[in-house]
This record gives sequence, C-alpha cells and structure tokens, in this order.
Amino acid sequence: MTGVARSVVELRLSSCSLLTSEGLEHLSSFRKLEVRDTSGCERIGDLAPFYISKVTTLTRLNLAKARITDVGLALLGAGDLPIVQLCIRKCEKVTDKGIKSLFHADRKICKTLLVLDVGYIPKITDAAIFTIATAAKALTDLSLRFCNGVTDAAVQMLMDRPNHNSSQLQMLDLCSCRGLSAEAIMLPLPLYAFHRLRWLGIGLTDIVAKRGIFSAICEARPRLVVCGVCCDFGCCDGWQWHKVR
Repeated sequence: MTGVARSVVELRLSSCSLLTSEGLEHLSSFRKLEVRDTSGCERIGDLAPFYISKVTTLTRLNLAKARITDVGLALLGAGDLPIVQLCIRKCEKVTDKGIKSLFHADRKICKTLLVLDVGYIPKITDAAIFTIATAAKALTDLSLRFCNGVTDAAVQMLMDRPNHNSSQLQMLDLCSCRGLSAEAIMLPLPLYAFHRLRWLGIGLTDIVAKRGIFSAICEARPRLVVCGVCCDFGCCDGWQWHKVR
C-alpha cells in the first residue's frame, strides 16, 4: 500500500460519511499528491488540515462541509502549501478570523491561489473579502454565494481598485448574498471596474431587479455573462437568454 500511495496524484473521497480526521493521518506518505477531495465528509474536523499540511505537493483541496473552524484554517495556512484551488463551502464554523489566518504572513497560497469558494458560510463578512482581495494576489475566481454578511462595501472595493489584486477577477459569484442592496453595482462603472470579468452571478439578490443596468454593463463588457439565476461558475447563457435548467 505504501508503494501505491507514493504514486497517487489524485485522491477523491467525497461524501464518505464515516471518514474522520484521524483517517487522514498517513497522508504524508502520498508524496506526489496534488488533488484531494473530501467534500461532504462531515466528520472531518480541525486535525485534518494539520495532516493535509504535510503534503507539500498539494495544489487543489476541497473541504466542503467539513467541521473545520478557524483553528483548522490556521493550521492549513501554517503548512505553507502552494494551493491553486481551495473550496471550504459550507464550513459553517469558519469566520473572518480564519480567513485572515489562512493568508497570514505572505504565505505561498497568497501567490498561488487562483480559485476560492467560501460560499454558504454565515459568519463571512466584508472583512474576509477585504483580506482575500488584499492577500490573494493571483485570484481569478471567487465564490461568495449565500454569504449574507457580505454587503455593498465589499462589492465596491472589488470594483474600484484598477491596480489592485481584485481587478484580476474573471468569475465572481454573489448568488443569494442577501446583504447586497439593489444599488450594489451602479452606473457609471469606474473605467477599470470588472474589466477582466467574464462571469458574474447575482441570482436571488436585489441586484436582479436592475436589468437595465446589466444590459448597459453587457454592452460595455461584451465578454461578460451575467447570470440572474443560481448557476455555479461558468454557465454560458447571456443575461437576456438564460435558460433555467
């Protein structure tokens, strides 16, 4: 088994209801592991990030619905892994403090992270978004869906800084961020606002009522797809022609 572990590149254990943190203790023997998916493994707690941090080759990590807290994120950050894609969706015990500790002290993740999903976390607020936008220098895709603590201030910050890391965003999911008002995105747009954005999700927000604004935005940004339903990243229908699947 040890020999097999040394050659494994991807390990997918999603929705294994009996898997615990202790079951991941020997992850360090997976010396070539790049992808680890334990989404839906709800018995995984704060020890898991400690074991995960021993896998120095890991670049894609999915911890959706794990029972990790800010302590777990601090342990993951301390491992200083070159993570490119991270999902902590529905890790409901995480707060702004955990996000800050993940990116503390200019770790590797600050330079390597491209895709981040912090959706469905009730204690995530604008403070976490400011941390992410400031620290994650390469970030292109950000999912904040169902984060009701996110307000207009965070969206304005993402829009208003032409030379900031946030200007690199290509996909932004704000679906059901109930803290956003209908005026969260207003015209006229700052010259460089969302100039690289290719996909914007605003389903189940008050912004959906502003169809005229988004028609104007789509004219100014012809490559931009605005999704007013609740798709995850990357649906390809345009604003006026979106089909509910």
